[in-house]
Amino acid sequence: MNLLAAFPKSVAVEFKKSRHKHSLLLLVIAVVLNYFYLFHGNTPDRQAWYNVFYAIPMINTLILSVLMAVLASQSVDMEHKGNMWNLLPTLESRASVYLGKILYGFIHLTLFCLLQMGMVILMGGRLGYEGNIPFSLIGITFTAELVSGMIVYQLQCLLSLLFPSQFAALSIGFGGTLTGLFLAYVSTKAWTPWSVLLSLSPIGMDYQRETRSVTLFLRQLTPLEILTALVYLFGIFLLGLYLFTKTEQGALSIGTGKQKASKSVHSGLPVELIKLKRNPIWIPFLLIPLISAVIGTFNFTQNQGILQNTWEDLWTQQSLFLGIFFLAPLVGILCSLLWRMEHQDSNWNLILTVTTPEKLVKDKWMTAVLLSSVCILWIAFIYLFTGKIILRLPGEVPELFWIRMLGAAVCLSAVSAVQSMLSMIFRSFAVPISLAFAGSIAGLWLTVKGAYYAVPYSMLIYGMGSSSITGELNVPVLLASCCFYVLAALTCSILFLKKTDVRTHV
Repeated sequence: MNLLAAFPKSVAVEFKKSRHKHSLLLLVIAVVLNYFYLFHGNTPDRQAWYNVFYAIPMINTLILSVLMAVLASQSVDMEHKGNMWNLLPTLESRASVYLGKILYGFIHLTLFCLLQMGMVILMGGRLGYEGNIPFSLIGITFTAELVSGMIVYQLQCLLSLLFPSQFAALSIGFGGTLTGLFLAYVSTKAWTPWSVLLSLSPIGMDYQRETRSVTLFLRQLTPLEILTALVYLFGIFLLGLYLFTKTEQGALSIGTGKQKASKSVHSGLPVELIKLKRNPIWIPFLLIPLISAVIGTFNFTQNQGILQNTWEDLWTQQSLFLGIFFLAPLVGILCSLLWRMEHQDSNWNLILTVTTPEKLVKDKWMTAVLLSSVCILWIAFIYLFTGKIILRLPGEVPELFWIRMLGAAVCLSAVSAVQSMLSMIFRSFAVPISLAFAGSIAGLWLTVKGAYYAVPYSMLIYGMGSSSITGELNVPVLLASCCFYVLAALTCSILFLKKTDVRTHV
């Protein structure tokens, strides 16, 4: 009874903690991205309703997974930042804290699904889709998104609990999302928690390789697919409930044990690199490009009837998801990590007593640029190793490839400047990362429209050549745009720092 009485209170507390965290804005952004993917520029046909409900699991395996990861990180991160894990149980039980977080995520997820389905009904009627509104498909998809969304949210809450540094939890989430999206091209089975939404899709696709024709059909969910989803849902819930009720602070946290102290308080490393010495930030920068390359190589070898056995097609497959969706958020994770220490305790004012705003902004930007450039070298190495050693592709690497790599590094410097500014302005670790993800999807649309210079994220897609390595590359415009965004972001960051202190920074 006490637990049930404390449950509504704990939910209210979660919403109070989320003030100024822009969670409702994230929901709106997710719905807008759904609109552009599902309806913008699409011409209705006889299978219009099927097209929409086939596309929803595809796009939301990406968008919904990221949204749930961000919300979970926001919900759990405050306890880490305030060392609250032992203080909270003096006010209410650990179980009620956990259940409050779960219901907090469920309310946001339900609101997203309602907005999305309302948009589908409205746009279907406005565009004149043939046939009646398929309420059965709406109900199945709505339920599937609730189940799969809660699976990912609970898992991300658990990861955010285990890793006090949220970059690890979010990096694992992005890697899982990328893997789940890849498995959609291999199998409809829910091999990972991030694959559940695709496994519960009510619409199937029949592709005829000979005629290259696609037919969508209504499929019946199997008992095994439903059982697998329920096992994920309740299994992760019970595991999270057990671990959240551990009694000792730090007993569950990975990477928070005692570290060997440095022999000297001085170091030859720059200050920002010293902060990263014991943060394994290199892990996502190594693994996510590697996962993308493995996925791309698999698609390349399995679709030789469509693709050609060339360096150009290999690059398109390896860099497609990475350049379009994941590279900018990866830089966002790094920038949020770089600004995390300043957002904790009273460090915001303290740091400005020993350095200037100009130096602080410059150091963080240069650190992000350095690590991003190393990531580009790693991506290039994987590509060359795969083509020459594993696949033994004929011919030489396209000459434009090296210009593309240099262009990608320059574009990442612009992305780093903007993400550093966002991470400085927003105290939340996860919000700038979600904005990077939204910017990447918007950048894809702008690139398709030819406005690649409009935002740094579209310049990254264009400069990296994720859609075509041998396509047009306007170097002067690319360099001018990057210089503009770097100077604008750094200038705004410095002015913001000079006008903001710990009392006004929210």
